[in-house]
Amino acid sequence: MSYLSNLQNNTFYSFSNAAFGIIWYFFWTWFTFEKPACHPTISQAELIYIENSIGPVSKTLPTLKTTPWKAMLTSTPVYAIIVANFCRSWTFYLLLLSQPMFFKEVLQLEVKQSGFLGALPHLLMTIVVPIGGYSADYLRRRDYLTTTGVRKLFNCGGFGMEAIFLLVVAYARNQVAILMGLILAVGFSGFAIS
Repeated sequence: MSYLSNLQNNTFYSFSNAAFGIIWYFFWTWFTFEKPACHPTISQAELIYIENSIGPVSKTLPTLKTTPWKAMLTSTPVYAIIVANFCRSWTFYLLLLSQPMFFKEVLQLEVKQSGFLGALPHLLMTIVVPIGGYSADYLRRRDYLTTTGVRKLFNCGGFGMEAIFLLVVAYARNQVAILMGLILAVGFSGFAIS
């Protein structure tokens, strides 16, 4: 009987998600436009401000011939970004997949506790990402750092702090220290994502 009630609950949530998706689709198609000039209620002052802020926009789409393939494929920074994000994604998905088993087998936590504690790191990251984005914009706007400097600081700082706190998780013997290390590791990675 419990299987049937679980199936009914899952069906309810599936239909609820589908309904929300359909509502969101209509909301999106009614309230978004291809470009600011197509918006029916935008004022001329807003349009000028937005277009001047964006800067010149190419009217032609890039083709295979106009894309600077050689410059991209021989660029060291491009490979640095690829390697950094590959390693970060590897760590993130490894944590995401292994975290429940780690909570159960190593920390001896029940499912209810591990569900809440497993959500905390990602909740902190959800808070850190906008703060990191705002901070990065602030540093660039005030000319404290160049765009490249901001990217290096936030990418290396976010990934570096994540690595340090994951080392805490690996070597700590205290349950609280392990949980705090895990929460802070995922939280600090939000700076690299912002």
